[in-house]
Amino acid sequence: MQRIGGILRKFANEHGLESGLALSRIKQQWSALVGQTIASHTSPDTVKGKTILINVDTPQWMHHLSFYKQEILEKLRSYKLEEVRFRIGTVDAIPENKAQAEDIHLDGEELRYIENTVRNIKDEDIRERFRRLLIHSLRHQGK
Repeated sequence: MQRIGGILRKFANEHGLESGLALSRIKQQWSALVGQTIASHTSPDTVKGKTILINVDTPQWMHHLSFYKQEILEKLRSYKLEEVRFRIGTVDAIPENKAQAEDIHLDGEELRYIENTVRNIKDEDIRERFRRLLIHSLRHQGK
């Protein structure tokens, strides 16, 4: 008797569904794969063959990511991808990170405010510290 996982993998391979499955897993793990900062400006869009197409929200971020293309590709190697392409496009909703998940009472508007506020801070360490400061401030507002 075959296991259901093996049967589903065989079915997906025979019907060309493996790229959709890979994309779904990548989207679920995107923030963990590339980090919250990059994830807030990007969104995996499609997988065709061994290439992933990633939407980027601004030309500045697209330029910035060109320097990290190989790093991103290395993180996606386990999905059998060999090429990463970027394009300007729609980015999915801001993914939650661990700090945001703990602060469940922050609504979407507050999270967007935080990301829009820290978006242009070039130093990643300062940007992350400022993000945590804003989260803390909003969490304790009115206490």
